[in-house]
Parts: sequence; structure tokens; C-alpha cells
Amino acid sequence: MLPLVPIVLASLLAGTVATFLAGRWARWVALATSAVFLAEVGGMFLSYSGWPGYNAQSVPGFAESVSYPWIRLPWMQVNFTVGVDGISLVLILLTAILQIATVVYSWKETKNPAAYFGLVSLTCLGSFGVFVALDVLLFFLFWEAVLVPMFFLIGVWRGPRRRYAALKFFVYTHVASIVMLVGLLATVFYSGATSLDFSAVAAAAPGLSPVVQTFLFLALFFGFAVKFPIVPFHTWLPDAHVEAPTGGSVLLAGLLLKLGGYGLIRWAVEVLPAGFLHDRPIVFAAAFVSIAWGSVVSLAQRDLKRMVAFSSINHMGIVLLAIGLDSSLGLLAAVLLMFAHGIVSALLFMSAGTVHHTFGTRDIPAIGGITPATPALATMIMAGALASLGLPALIGFPAEFTALLATWNGLGYLVLLPLGILVVTAAFYIWMMQRMLFGPPRGVPLGIHDVPWWEGVGMGLLVAVTVLFGILPGLLVNVITSSPVKGFPGT
Repeated sequence: MLPLVPIVLASLLAGTVATFLAGRWARWVALATSAVFLAEVGGMFLSYSGWPGYNAQSVPGFAESVSYPWIRLPWMQVNFTVGVDGISLVLILLTAILQIATVVYSWKETKNPAAYFGLVSLTCLGSFGVFVALDVLLFFLFWEAVLVPMFFLIGVWRGPRRRYAALKFFVYTHVASIVMLVGLLATVFYSGATSLDFSAVAAAAPGLSPVVQTFLFLALFFGFAVKFPIVPFHTWLPDAHVEAPTGGSVLLAGLLLKLGGYGLIRWAVEVLPAGFLHDRPIVFAAAFVSIAWGSVVSLAQRDLKRMVAFSSINHMGIVLLAIGLDSSLGLLAAVLLMFAHGIVSALLFMSAGTVHHTFGTRDIPAIGGITPATPALATMIMAGALASLGLPALIGFPAEFTALLATWNGLGYLVLLPLGILVVTAAFYIWMMQRMLFGPPRGVPLGIHDVPWWEGVGMGLLVAVTVLFGILPGLLVNVITSSPVKGFPGT
């Protein structure tokens, strides 16, 4: 019986091609593709969680895995190797949820819908490929494949400075990708690995001297940090978010930023442990600066979309801090935070898009007291904001609490730094809600309509996920901790 990963890749590819060719039926084809993808990932998730099902392992430690010979060279074997563990599976679930939510939210997209929905599907296909690739070349090909649809989503739809933002995004991320590729290939060749498979590289690379590992880790860290993004490599992010359509912003924050975190865990921390330990001060410095900078700059924003964009830098800084702790609890916190941020940031960007569609502006001081006129929209905004600042029973709370607990265990009283910054995070979200949702109406046209059904369904799905995993985080924790890394039971 064929494992599910190649089946999902094939169905996603077929659905993406069909979407591009479907013309005015593109949204329906994209919806069908997204629904099938979510069902397939749900099957993988249940099987991995211990439910009855098929769970092949051609690659040790990875479920639903296969490895086929691909390119044979005299000095190297390149295989088509794919598989999932608990870390990648949680991020694949995030991909499937965001794909269907984005398709539904963008249901009334009128500007070349076949191209738009095709690019959305292609972005999710590339992200899925990154999360399942267990070969250096395959990983890099999927990594680069994600840049192309996102470049066009930013550069063709919506904002007046979209071409500048798209070019800036592409240059930053492509340069980082080249450095990352050089680091990966250098790791393979210096370690003497017999193939480009993850298992071969991860077995050989720890034998390198700590000095060599240190420089290789720095190369990989730079490549992945730009995609996070980490200060000072973050300046492409606000421009890209502001100019992108809402669906593009959802995928950019929800998925592309997670590629950096996943790549750092899988291909740098696991493969080069001595280099990682030696470079931890750099990782911590970048994390603390990003946490502080993201929050303080968010507090100064008037544009709702820019505020959410800068808050992503703050949250990704916490993810980096959790990874840098080099503990099983820290790794658990990092993956939970990536999943939580992907859902919550998508909800907030959708809310910002609906505010713009409804009121013609995203300027926070320009509108206020919208709750009586648009109660559903106000509810969505409040749910996203409260989840982002870590309210209990919402998905942000177990993720941030785990990160703070891991920081206390690893760094002691230095936990007061991210804990103090959470006060600033709460401040800019509360300021936004107080200005926009409450008080006398301001900038609210008479007879205004609430959220359209398609946008409401897209956001409602994310609110449901936020509550479900906020109340039952164990559904994710049990899967993540089954991964064979960093002291988890699957080791």
C-alpha cells in the first residue's frame, strides 16, 4: 500500500494544475482541492496519533515515508525521499487549514480568479513539499518553488507599491536561499555523507569539528532567519504584507514564516548540534531583539495591517528563543507557537482585509465604535487579538505559557524580558480594540453591512480552530512529542 505523502503530493499537484486551467470555475476546483487536502491530512493526523490506519516507515523515525532513487552520480546518490514526523505533521495540518480558509475567504476574487486561486494552491503545495522533503535537493526545490507564486500574489494584486514590495521580498529571500543552499551542500560534502538524504546527513554531520559546524550553522541560520524574519533581516515583511491581497498576507504570515522555523529545526539544529550550541548566544541575541523590536514598533502603527505584520516579528522572535533553549520543552513550545501564530495571524489579516473592504481604510484612529454596526466583524477582530496576546482557552495561551516555562527552565530570571514585552503586546492590541470596536461611532457609514458570508465562513473556521486547540492543546502536544528529536519519547 502506497504511503499517503506521495498521494497527497500528487493530488495537490493535479488540483493546482486543474485550478489554473479551470477559468471561471477555478474557485470551485480550488475549494475541492483544499477539501481533499484537508481530508487527507486529517487521515494522516489520526493515523499518526494512534488511530487505526496505515503508517508505513521506509525512513526510520518518519511515518508515511518512502524513498526512491532519483539521480545517480558517481560521487553522490540523490533520492526522492519524503516522510512526516510529529513536527512536520502539525505544520502540514496548519497548511491544510489555511488553504481552505483562504479559498473560502477569497471566494469573490474577480481579478483573474484562475491565476489567483492557482497561485494560492501552488503556495500550499510548495509549503507541503518543504515540510515532507527529506532530501537536501528536494527540500531546496520546494523551498524555492514557494517564492514564485508568492512573488506574483504580492506583485500583481492590490497595493500601489506592489511591484516594489514583491521585488524586495524576492531579492531578500532568494539571496538567503542561496546562502542556505551553500551551507547545506557544504555540510553534505564536508561530512562525507554518502547521499543527500536527511538521515545520511544527520548521521554524518555531527562528526564534524565544532569549528566547522559553527560556520556551517551560521550560514544556515542566516538563510532561515531571513524567512522568519528576524531583526535586522525583517524589512521586507511589512512592505510585502501591506501591498499583498488578504489571501497573500494570510499565506505569507501563516505559512512562509513557518518555513524558516521548520528549516532551522530540521536542517540546522538537528544536523549540526555542536555548531548550534556554540552559536546559541547569537540566536538568543537575535531572539530578544526581535521580540522587543516587533512589539515596540507595533505599538506605533496606525495601519491595522502593518501592526499585525510587525507583531509577527515579535512572535517569531519568541519561536526563535524557544528553539535556542535546546530542550524538549523549548522545541515543543516553538512548534506550538508556529501553529498558533499561523492560525491567529491569518485571522487578524483576514479581519484587516474585511475592515478595508467595509470601511475603505485600515487607519485605526479613523474608525471607531464599529461593534453595533458590524458585530460579527468586531467579534472576529476581538477573537484574533485576544488569542494573540495569550488569553486562556484560546490557542495562544498554551503556546506562550509553554514558551515562558521553557525559558524559565533554561534561562532563569531572563524570562522577565519576554514576559515584560508581553505587556507591550497586550497594550497595542487593547489600544486597537478600544479605538476600533468601542466608543461612539466614527467613520462608520449609515446602512453598512456586516461581514459577507464568504469572509465570515473563512474567519469563522479559524476562530473554531483557535478555540478547539486552545481548550484541547493535547491534540497537538501528543503528536509533536512523538517526534524522534531532543528527548521526546519518540527518540
